[in-house]
Amino acid sequence: MQCDRSLMGICIFSLMSDVKAEIDAPPPRVRNPMQEICYWSGCTFRARYPEDIDAHVDLLKMLGYDVKVVDKEGCCGYPLLLAGELAAAKTIAERTAAQLRDTKLLTTECPGCYRVFKDEYPKMGLTVPRVHHLTQIIAQHLERIVVPTKEVVSYHDPCDLGRLGGDYESARKALGRVAEIVEPLASKELANCCGAGGLMLTLAPELSIRIGEARLGNDFEPKGIDKVITACPSCLFNLAAAAGRREGIGKGMRIMDLASYVHGRLKENG
Repeated sequence: MQCDRSLMGICIFSLMSDVKAEIDAPPPRVRNPMQEICYWSGCTFRARYPEDIDAHVDLLKMLGYDVKVVDKEGCCGYPLLLAGELAAAKTIAERTAAQLRDTKLLTTECPGCYRVFKDEYPKMGLTVPRVHHLTQIIAQHLERIVVPTKEVVSYHDPCDLGRLGGDYESARKALGRVAEIVEPLASKELANCCGAGGLMLTLAPELSIRIGEARLGNDFEPKGIDKVITACPSCLFNLAAAAGRREGIGKGMRIMDLASYVHGRLKENG
């Protein structure tokens, strides 16, 4: 897989942040079957995985939401924060916060966007809507996630959702409704990075993908699982690039987005 450096810096995640001790309070259940929710796709999904955006929106509708999308969605500002361009990041953040001023409930599958909205915007003095990662929304509607059979998969913890965001369980609750999860050798607090964090994929793409190869080779391939699910577009891209280089037991390993995977399983089963 060839690496497009012009796109790699769009929305890359970082380990350069204090670990959050608290886990987000769960989003409220939908009482009104058409409660409005605003969906934020994020730069990487827009640039690389538009089909996943469609799946996310349709899944939210299946869960009973009236889904709104941001008109002319921009960037949350995370790459600029990682680069140390704080003034530019705040300018972008102010523009984005203004776009979201009338939003009550916001969700995104991008852990970087999620954590920046939740943690960094308030530090800038910006008012933001209640925000939840899409896996957290799904995990509040498990009664709607029903399939007759489960296939065996493994799960990769994104750093911004787990290590930095403090939530390891929502994704597992959501995924566990449609699949049997086999944990990799290193998971949750001990999970290794996919290699894309901290702008690594932009600044050192070869090293970044080699780190992804090490993650697959050390932690997933010994389990003999050929399908790895994650809940982050940068993890999705980097691990897929790494999987494309693997030989032997790791050759042909599929890397998939969690929300899209749940959506696909539900569609398969009517």
